[in-house]
Amino acid sequence: MMKVAVLDDSPADVRIILGMLDDLSSRIVRPFSVQAFTDPFALLDVVQEKGGFDLYFLDIIMPVMSGMEVASCIRSRGEMCEIIFLTTSREYGVEAFGVNAAGYLLKPIDRARLEGVAMTAVARLDVPGGKSIVARTGGGVRKLLSSEIVCIESFNHRREILLADGSKVTTPETLEQFKQILADDPAFYAPHRTYIVNLNYITGVQDGDILIRGAALPVAKKSYRKFMEYYLDYSFKK
Repeated sequence: MMKVAVLDDSPADVRIILGMLDDLSSRIVRPFSVQAFTDPFALLDVVQEKGGFDLYFLDIIMPVMSGMEVASCIRSRGEMCEIIFLTTSREYGVEAFGVNAAGYLLKPIDRARLEGVAMTAVARLDVPGGKSIVARTGGGVRKLLSSEIVCIESFNHRREILLADGSKVTTPETLEQFKQILADDPAFYAPHRTYIVNLNYITGVQDGDILIRGAALPVAKKSYRKFMEYYLDYSFKK
């Protein structure tokens, strides 16, 4: 059963969201249970003691600890989950990307909008080709499946994502942001400070370089042994 957490310091808003989720239960094939919180520390205590939830609805603007901070704590655990933010302001969209949010709902919450974002989040949890991530581009945003990402390289103030079809996506997001987003996918590894690689696309390792799509990517000398141990272990477990 899918576990859902709702965090909002307003009890009235919590009741509204719970009512909407109850109405939605008949339209989501996957059964789910919901646990509500008005205190971020209470939520994090439950996550620490009993494990994380599959889907989180997090109010952003709260006293003492914001929903963004809560999301960062959740992501640091490296567990597969989806996060939907609730807020009265549009100004947090870029920050929401940093924790790979599935959605962003403005208050007062629109029922149809909540249902659409919730359905999308559930679909992301069920995607067989890996999780989906959103990358900002010069013309807007691009949604990608993790399974189609070959590698992500850093060039000065931009990142270049090489995809399985040979195309490339350029984004201003940092490698650290992508590391956090992909932390729960064992296929991704950062053997060098300038790139992240999808191990499934490696064709060989030679002379300290990773061979991938006709290119040779360097492995940091101090990380080579650790990388090889991880790569061989991953390959045998596939």
